[in-house]
Amino acid sequence: MNCELSDYLSLFPASSRERPRFMALAEAVLRQAADLMTLAAALQPGYSFACAEGIQLDSMAEASGLKRANLGTDVPDEAFRWYVLAKLALWTWDGTNETVPAVLEAASPGSILTDNGDGTVTVRGGSVLPIPAGIGKTMQNSECRIQDQVAGA
Repeated sequence: MNCELSDYLSLFPASSRERPRFMALAEAVLRQAADLMTLAAALQPGYSFACAEGIQLDSMAEASGLKRANLGTDVPDEAFRWYVLAKLALWTWDGTNETVPAVLEAASPGSILTDNGDGTVTVRGGSVLPIPAGIGKTMQNSECRIQDQVAGA
């Protein structure tokens, strides 16, 4: 709590401040509120996805239906975190071309998408980019060329 308890107690009118039992009750109630605010502030980092590690990261991801075991063994926390963030960004995409850059930036910061005009796109940079089923991915000189294998492109 940024303010001291006395700051709040001083807001009571003088007629109330002269009553010791009333002020003791007000202080007790305000102290409980201040303790709850302190507890809430202390708990928040414990549920931060950016700081989660190990089992905590796994349980947060499982709340979205994602499991580390589906990616294989020994996936580092940082790679798994990026994978989950990328999946969440892709799940929130509305499917329009106009929103692709924003979703790609959220899914893989620093990525640049280029439409090749032949049914394929090239993605440069970034760290993680989950590819939907039915879509192929090939690496070309540190670039990721993605093409629709279903259409046979």
